[in-house]
Amino acid sequence: MQYNKSFGILQVSQLVNLLWGSPMLPRLLAEDSPIGKALTYDEISWVLSVIYLGALLGNALLVVFLDKVGPKGILLLGGALTIVSWIFLGLAKSLSVLLIGRVIAGIGNGMSLPCISIYLCEIASKDIRGRLASIPVFIGAFGNLFIFGAGPYLEYTTLIVCCAVFPIIFLVSFSFMPKSPYFLIRKGKRRDAERSLMRLLGTKSKSEVEDKLREVEETIEHDIGNLTLMQSLLLPNFRKSLLIVFVAHNILIFCGLAFLSSYLQVILDSGSISLSKELASVFWGFLQIPAVMLSALLVDKFGRRSLFCVSSLGAGVALILEGGYIYLQGVVNLESVSFLPVLCLSLYVFFISLGVFHLPFILIGELFATSTKKVGTFVISCYSSIIVFAYIKTFGSIINSWGLYSICWFFGGVCFCGVLFSLLMLPETTGKSFNEIQSNLSSTTKNSSHSHKDDFEMKNVL
Repeated sequence: MQYNKSFGILQVSQLVNLLWGSPMLPRLLAEDSPIGKALTYDEISWVLSVIYLGALLGNALLVVFLDKVGPKGILLLGGALTIVSWIFLGLAKSLSVLLIGRVIAGIGNGMSLPCISIYLCEIASKDIRGRLASIPVFIGAFGNLFIFGAGPYLEYTTLIVCCAVFPIIFLVSFSFMPKSPYFLIRKGKRRDAERSLMRLLGTKSKSEVEDKLREVEETIEHDIGNLTLMQSLLLPNFRKSLLIVFVAHNILIFCGLAFLSSYLQVILDSGSISLSKELASVFWGFLQIPAVMLSALLVDKFGRRSLFCVSSLGAGVALILEGGYIYLQGVVNLESVSFLPVLCLSLYVFFISLGVFHLPFILIGELFATSTKKVGTFVISCYSSIIVFAYIKTFGSIINSWGLYSICWFFGGVCFCGVLFSLLMLPETTGKSFNEIQSNLSSTTKNSSHSHKDDFEMKNVL
């Protein structure tokens, strides 16, 4: 039950939302545009990026409704909004309707994507949390293949109908999933939480369920209520968790994945080997599948730190070599190693998908205490949405100023920062309960007892 594939279907439906603009861009620019008007490049940039502004609103709605309807309710609502967004895109005959559809898609993404890790971490046993959280990413990789492989060949309306099928499948299948036992205990529904755990654990053993139920109740008992951002910042554990997750997400944002995905063919054309845009995109998406599959097998065996370190190191080396090739090709004859751009990009997408691509989202669900998870998720999600919006809207022009080799070296440098981060800053959460993770965070502060005193004083304040 814990390996239900519904999460993967949701991941696919939200990823095709984000990637939909790539195969649609040439059609929307054409005179026979499906919306009845050829868009300008500036208008296209809004179509591609406005989804992240919608995600900001979705992040806010997540905070408002998470405690009211729980993670499962949020995920169902996000799936429903995704269906609505495809309806708007399918019926769009003007830029304004197209933008409304993209904003609604962003709201759905902003609500559901951060909530996936929250729900998964709350329903999963500590021994398989990382493996379970890798399933949506693995299935989501097939979404990349679909949108890049089939998108250029399907008609506008046909592609939208196909994309809308994914959230419909998710709503039907996920409706039968149990609610989070943590949410049910917080609502005082112990009997419902017990039934939920029976389904999640796949057992009717009273002792096994009671042990897990006591672990959930113990975690809830250590909570100090729902806190505001300012109240949360008074807690040492929250400040440290926020810093760790913040750094992890910055490495993900600036490791170059979004940029290199957009400029893949340009980089491939820098060598004498040239692939069609469609084939290059499919190749790029395909390499994520074995990497994520391997990650799912290793993440709970070797831990988050080791995987993040290897992922960052491999991706960094590949990008430095890629930048070196691009820099030297105008100086010396590199015909004998013309395969290098393809090889380096292949290694890059493999290594980045091994850990950096999805581990930051797992950290959101694991590092924040239950009482601060909502605030922490909101802060990180809003920051990421704003940065990625600006990234997509402006970064294309920077390549002309910096040069492609400088871009690759910059991204490679960020990946090497990920190596240092994993070795010096990232705590190991593999196989630990939420209480154990919080205890470990407390023990690394200057005075662990002072942290508990802060919690006690905060309770009195509240």
